[in-house]
Amino acid sequence: MRKTAAFAVLASGLLAGGLLGTAQGNLTKATIIESWFIHAESIGDPVAVDKGFYKEAGLDVTVVPGGPGLSPIDRVMAEAKAGKLVLGIDYPYNLLEARQKQKLPLVIVAADFQESAMRILSWQPIAKPADIKGTFATWIGYDKPIKAVVGKGWEKQLQVVNQQGDPATLGGWLAKQYPFASAMIYNEVMVAQKQAKEKYYVYSYKDFGVDWPENVLFTTEDVLKKYPGEVRKFVQARYKGFRYALDNPQEAGKILAKYNPNLDIPFELAGLEQIRKIMVTPDTQKNGLGYVNTAKLQKMAQQLQAAGLLDSASLAGFVSAIPSGVK
Repeated sequence: MRKTAAFAVLASGLLAGGLLGTAQGNLTKATIIESWFIHAESIGDPVAVDKGFYKEAGLDVTVVPGGPGLSPIDRVMAEAKAGKLVLGIDYPYNLLEARQKQKLPLVIVAADFQESAMRILSWQPIAKPADIKGTFATWIGYDKPIKAVVGKGWEKQLQVVNQQGDPATLGGWLAKQYPFASAMIYNEVMVAQKQAKEKYYVYSYKDFGVDWPENVLFTTEDVLKKYPGEVRKFVQARYKGFRYALDNPQEAGKILAKYNPNLDIPFELAGLEQIRKIMVTPDTQKNGLGYVNTAKLQKMAQQLQAAGLLDSASLAGFVSAIPSGVK
């Protein structure tokens, strides 16, 4: 979910794009809170608005971009408390932590990415978790996977710091200020391929037994209870937007540019091809885009508990998956 190469984005341009779905007759108003600035990972929502998929579902959807310091969880909770139809995008481990520790009634209804888009960049080969020693750079709220890889007592092995520096927050790692850095397959991994001047290594979290879904669509128990039909229609229309974007990337890129005019669209479309690999999987080909793999979520909860990051591995009330029917 993260770190667009066009890091400095005009908020006015984003909001102008986000308001393209306003006042459409008797449609039910809905809001989708993105986890970050609108770019390739969130392309399904702008496309669903532009192509009329939400409107066909009876919804007037406003797409709200995220950004530094903007919590999708806090923003969704605020809208939900006001009685509005609202959904958001975040990582499942952040949602589960907020549900358990803050007692927030958050519920997952779909999952964009069937596995992690995040990779580990390293200046040295890694054969086992014990080899990941020293400073590990990542982003606030994205440190739980590496802590789960190392396990309980991770703080004795790792010093986790905030990743920063151009290009695309890889500046510090490229300058060898730290040996390890996080990288998304649709952004930093591609940047490293162009910018790194020396041999480096790229590892998937799956290489170390951590295989979690990402960019999950969530809402609250109250919203789901108040708007059950509308949430179902939202899920179906949203993944129609993703399917259209994957089938028509050039047109989707033009739509994306309306929402975020500062983007490097060819770069975003190259990233979209990487995103395709973790959205279109055997599971989603069988069950539809947005499929929620509960077994993976359960394993995630168990690994978080084992690393001392959660007190419980219970998923009670946390998942209310809605099939999109979009294959």
